[in-house]
Parts: sequence; C-alpha cells; structure tokens
Amino acid sequence: MNEDEDLELQALQRRLDDAFQTTRPRAGFEDELWSRMQARRPVWLQLLDFFTGLVGSIREAPAVPAAAVAVVLVVALGIGIIARSGVHLGGGGASTASGRYSSTALGSQNAGSFGHLPLPAAASVPPKAVNPASDQGVASQANSYAGPVNLVWSGQVTFKVTSAPVFRYTEPSAADADQFASTLGASRQAGAGALGSYAGSGFVLAVSGTSVSVVREPSYAITPDRSKLPAPGPTPTDTANAFLAAHGLVPVWAYTVTTVNVADVVRVLYLREFDVPGTGQAYVVDAAGERYGIEVDLRGGQPLQALGPMPLYLDSAMYPVISADQAVKSAVATSPNRTASNIPTVLLTRVDLAYALAIAGDHSFYEPVFVFSGTFTQNGVAYVKRVVVPAVGP
Repeated sequence: MNEDEDLELQALQRRLDDAFQTTRPRAGFEDELWSRMQARRPVWLQLLDFFTGLVGSIREAPAVPAAAVAVVLVVALGIGIIARSGVHLGGGGASTASGRYSSTALGSQNAGSFGHLPLPAAASVPPKAVNPASDQGVASQANSYAGPVNLVWSGQVTFKVTSAPVFRYTEPSAADADQFASTLGASRQAGAGALGSYAGSGFVLAVSGTSVSVVREPSYAITPDRSKLPAPGPTPTDTANAFLAAHGLVPVWAYTVTTVNVADVVRVLYLREFDVPGTGQAYVVDAAGERYGIEVDLRGGQPLQALGPMPLYLDSAMYPVISADQAVKSAVATSPNRTASNIPTVLLTRVDLAYALAIAGDHSFYEPVFVFSGTFTQNGVAYVKRVVVPAVGP
C-alpha cells in the first residue's frame, strides 16, 4: 500500500468515526435502557444480583470474616425463595401462608373465601337432665330423656350478626405431631397414638388427628406419673393451671374456666372461645351443642390426665350469616310436630352464636352455628334440650 492510499484510508476512518460519534444515543439513553431491562427481570434475580455484588464487596474487605459471607448468602437465598413463592413480607396484603405453631395460633390470617363449606356436625341427641342424679356424670345416657319432644321458640334474639369468620386448619402430619411433642420435651415411642405416642420426664403423651367418630379436632392427651407430681394447689383450678403451665399447655386462645364433678373426679374445663367482630365471644361447641375446650381431670386433688386441641394455625374468611328468623324456622323444623298429649313441649328460650367443627378431609373448619336451648320437666325431672343450626348462609 503506497503513502497516498494510506492517507485516504486514514481520512475515511476519521469520517466513519465522526459519523458514529454524531449518531450515538442521546445522553442517559443507555442508563434508561438498562433500567427498563432490569425492571422486567424477576424480583428474585434482582435480589440475587444485589447480594452477589454485596458478597463481592465483603470479600474485597480482608477484615470481614468468612462467617459473615455465609450469613449473607443464607439471607439472600431465603429472600429469593420467598420472592419466588409469592409470600409478601410486611403489611398491605393478606397471605395464605401458615405459621404452624405461631404464638397467635388463634389470631388468624384472612385467607379469602374458602368456597363452598361442608355442614358442621350437629347430632340429634336426646335432652339431658339439668341436675343429673347419676354418678356417671352429665354425659350418661341414664340422665337423658329418650322420647320425642315438640319444639317451640319463645325467646328473643339479643344480638345481631350479618357475617362471621370461618376458621380453617390443615390436617397435621406425624411430623407436625413430633414437633408439637418436642416443645413439651417428649420423644416418640412405640404406641397406638394415631399421629404419635411420646414419653417425657414424668409423663406420657398421645397425639391424634381429626376424629370423625367423636367429631373432634386434632388433639392431645397427656398423662402424668402421679408419683412425681408436686403438692396440689388450694383449688382444683389452681392445680389444673399449674399442671398445664408446667407442660407449656396453657391455652393461647380466649376461654372461660368452669368445673364439674364426675363421680370422684373433678373436671376443670377451659371452654374455648372465638372472637366475632361486632358481636363478642362465641363458644366452641360439640355436635350436641355443649361447650368444650381443654379438660384437666383431678382425683384426690392431683391431675389424672389432660385433654385438649393440638395447637394449629388457623386461616380465616368472612361468610354471610342467615337471619334470626331463618335460624328459628330451622330449629323448630326438627320437631316431630306431633299433637299427642304424652309428648312434652320444649320452649326454646335462648339462642347463642357458637362455633362447631365441620370435617372435610385434609382441611377442616370451625363454622358459626346457632345453638337454641330450653328446659322442660318430665316425671319430676328437669331436662335441657339443645338444637344446633348451621349459621352460614347459602
């Protein structure tokens, strides 16, 4: 190549350079384009880039120990997983994620509508004696009136409710039972517990899943070695409180305490309650409409056994509730509507909003119900009749 051609090539190169310089994007365009590209990337990738740079800067600082790098990596990985799973941190939105043993196990998250709900269990049971004479206790069939009764509503609804929360729990696994038992200091043993049998220092524990036969949520039964129990308290309630506290089983939900005598056993009952916005507290009832929760049985002033619901996280969703008139019609509709003179008439004088269990496989529900009650006398014995009516509207 001669000198003239070389000069021409140099001149052409300068013109091309000038052309490229004059056709560059406007100032700031590259930064704007990069920002748009970053905005379209998944959040977890953006977080990963951030923590990658952060870890790089930590590595450049010789004074930072390797343990700090490991901690940052764990945090980055955890946040990335959360971002991909759709769980939102902080306020401003409901989440369906469940903390299995949260301290707010009964202050529940609102998970939105659960769709169509199963009917709660509401058994048709005979009226029971108000003051049972049998030493078998209030649950004995000897204290029940087995004949038919006519039902008449003669009370007034003293509360107004148009909607109420429904609570849902996920059926626990054997691993969940193991975790619960470990909080009590118990380890798994061979046994017949549906979810697990366990032994701890001075006690044995059985954990069962939801029971269809007796209509109960997942529950525990703890039996102490009575030779190792401390001296009883001044009252049965004090003794029961101390026993539950010693094993970390004091309920975290609202409750009312009462006691009943069953033969030579004093039963201390912690009757469970749910809060209904705008209405107040509503008891949890069984299929017969009777209140329940945790029970501690005492004999000779010392604990025999404690039974109660296994701590589970609850999701919640609001549902419409039927009107009082609809509830009354449903209650009296269970009457045989006979006019025979030998059939007693029960005047239903009271109605309460309560919660009953509705079992539905891997998820079950506590649903609002109306519990109607009234008393009557037959052959000199006073009986109480309860009628449970599902409260959730169609």
